[in-house]
Amino acid sequence: MDIAIKINKLDGLERSVTITVPRQDYRSTFNKNLLKFQSKAKHHGFRSGKVPEKIILSKYKNQIHDEAVNNLVETSLQKALSENNLQTASPPQLSIEKQPSFDNDFVFTAKFEIFPTFNLIDLSNITIEEFDVEINEKDIDNVIENIQKQHIKWEKTTKKANSGDKIIIDYVGLVDKKEFNGSKQNDFTFILDEKMKGDQATTELYNKFFKAVNNECAGNKKSFIFNFPKEFPDKDIAGKEAEYQISIKTVYRGVLPNLDKKFYQKFGLKDCDDAKFRENILEHMKHELKEKIDSHKTATINHELVEKNNFDIPKHMIESNKQSLTAQYKGMMKEIDDVTKIELEKIAIKRAKLNLIYMKISEQHKIKITNEDVYSFISKKYPDQYDIFSEKIKKDEKYLNQLKNQVLEDGIIKFIQDKCKVTKVKKDFSEVMN
Repeated sequence: MDIAIKINKLDGLERSVTITVPRQDYRSTFNKNLLKFQSKAKHHGFRSGKVPEKIILSKYKNQIHDEAVNNLVETSLQKALSENNLQTASPPQLSIEKQPSFDNDFVFTAKFEIFPTFNLIDLSNITIEEFDVEINEKDIDNVIENIQKQHIKWEKTTKKANSGDKIIIDYVGLVDKKEFNGSKQNDFTFILDEKMKGDQATTELYNKFFKAVNNECAGNKKSFIFNFPKEFPDKDIAGKEAEYQISIKTVYRGVLPNLDKKFYQKFGLKDCDDAKFRENILEHMKHELKEKIDSHKTATINHELVEKNNFDIPKHMIESNKQSLTAQYKGMMKEIDDVTKIELEKIAIKRAKLNLIYMKISEQHKIKITNEDVYSFISKKYPDQYDIFSEKIKKDEKYLNQLKNQVLEDGIIKFIQDKCKVTKVKKDFSEVMN
């Protein structure tokens, strides 16, 4: 196939390729398709494969033409991309400038994005933190206390609410003496003085609730004023003053379970004493600590890779990641406001950029993953469920590829760790875990 190719450089990574296919190539492809139809066609009065060309054309000419066009687009575009070393990072968008015929050449344009070409930074110039943590007896005591709190028994009390008590209230918030979206809730439950996570407005509001109910008994009513920050997402109440009215319904005081054999049995530990329980807890703490340390190292490496490698990112990759993140967010029944959209955009850009960097490292340093690597990964990470994972892999190729990607990422991170500089940072166990 002797085609004419014209490559146009558009904005950023966008390219277009205009291809001219000679009329004789169209004629040849059309005739091949015609013979294929003729060999299979059935028509009254004629044996199979013996239907006259005139009848075939009267019934199937458009279909034969369309298949010829599709064949020519596929083969000529692949030839153009291969000869000019163009790797598409987005599906080509096609437009036909001139329809082919036995008398006219076929001219069409494919528009797409290409993968960026860039040089990776020297991995030995990356410096990452590695937490240096020693687990002490106090750390073990704190973890055991948290486990006890998770199995606490709550008992109603008529005494004044103290720190650590469970409180159930009804409340209503009023702005300009009117209720607003989310301003009212019955049976709202929280632990007094519990450490809260969230944005500044959320944590400040919780602290107002804590202060209002502290030293109060069930049946009491309280109120307080809360000022919503100017940057609050809900523009109807942003920067406004709200009055919250509280009715304390119930106060529960917690009774911690005793540390004894009966309690230890809840964790599958038979005939266990205090010393063995502490040993068991310590082993779990070491495992969780290692995962936290590894996670921090990976996050630091990814941050350094993103910050220190600069190149254009295909818009299609960013959009694909953004759509995936949005679907995940909606799947968690979370509302996507303007602030969230901006955050999802940032994450999508980072993911797309990291994918390109990982691809580059994998290609440049010939890091490849086999099926055997996946089975080895499963045996180490999920030894008790090896058979289950193995069966799933055999039946689901998509799942196998997901695991391959995970193992590949782990291999790339390990490769980088071996190349970069590591700085040890002393940390307490609670600092790292919280």
